[in-house]
Amino acid sequence: MTAQLAIPATTVVLRTIVQRRIGLAYAGLTAPTVSVEPPPRPPASPANGMAAAAQPEPAGLYLFLHHVVPNAAWRNYEPRPDGIGRQGGPSPLAVDLHYLLAATGAGLEREVLLGLGITALNRHGIISRPLIRSILGAISVADPSAPILDGLATEPLHDPAVQPERITVAQAPVDVDLSTKIWSALQSPMRPCAHFLVTTVFLDIGETPPEAAEVTKVKVGVRPDAEPSFTLPPDDTVTAAGGG
Repeated sequence: MTAQLAIPATTVVLRTIVQRRIGLAYAGLTAPTVSVEPPPRPPASPANGMAAAAQPEPAGLYLFLHHVVPNAAWRNYEPRPDGIGRQGGPSPLAVDLHYLLAATGAGLEREVLLGLGITALNRHGIISRPLIRSILGAISVADPSAPILDGLATEPLHDPAVQPERITVAQAPVDVDLSTKIWSALQSPMRPCAHFLVTTVFLDIGETPPEAAEVTKVKVGVRPDAEPSFTLPPDDTVTAAGGG
């Protein structure tokens, strides 16, 4: 089975979990939006070279998928052959997702947002299948600009037949060197951030191998052995006939 929308469906589930937590914290206030885009770059300088008045950065949280790697355990899994010796198909295509959770805002508000996001994801270290089904089932219009995402609401991310393992979320330790490289690639000033590893997402459980051709004719051939081997019986097995 193929889960072609498993990656975006996972992102939608994570974003919804974080957005709900922020909504509870901002009860009665306008809650910032959780975006799946990379953190924004600084605004361009004015054409006349005059420095514009500094504007406070709007509050927001960014859950950005920046890296996808094969899952090492499932990559080495070899399906068993069937009862007549046919190969069971290729290994499942399972991947791990690396997310950057970054906060923007003025003053300490961005740190509040980052704390809320970290709490929400850590409190859902193992995402239950009913929660996944309810989040995806509540999608009405995924993205009008991308019709291919219309199937997100029916993506079987909760189905054990398509996703044999439950999806887990863990905060990943990232050193300053790697974090600096990521922010440099984004061409964005560094903000308070955290990194998360999401595993295991299955994109392809395996394909049914083509049927082998049936045997229609049997040929039996005989050829001499180029190097025959034989051994003589030991001497004590030969006895003389008669007595005396």
